[in-house]
Amino acid sequence: MRRRFPAFVVLSVVVTVAAWVLLAHELMVQGTVGAIERARIQVKPTAVANKAPEKPAWYPIDEKTAIKRGDKTLTFEEAKIKVDERVVVIVEHPDKGPMKTREIRLAPQ
Repeated sequence: MRRRFPAFVVLSVVVTVAAWVLLAHELMVQGTVGAIERARIQVKPTAVANKAPEKPAWYPIDEKTAIKRGDKTLTFEEAKIKVDERVVVIVEHPDKGPMKTREIRLAPQ
């Protein structure tokens, strides 16, 4: 009994951590801005060798979305995002609930 208890505790911790990691998927999308609105951004993904090109996709923007140009964090208005500008979007994609854009990264001007 004494040997099984520590093994059970370790196994429980490993399973809990693994489940937590699997539930919160983080996705990094690289490409160019296809369109921009105050509430969302469309990204045309960069082509990857030996893969069919992916279609442009929309990602939500809210008040918690960090917008960075180089090292500076800016507001949506200050960022002045333009169509065809290179962009990296980091998105949280939970199993349940809406997708959330955590960060939008742009090249410095």
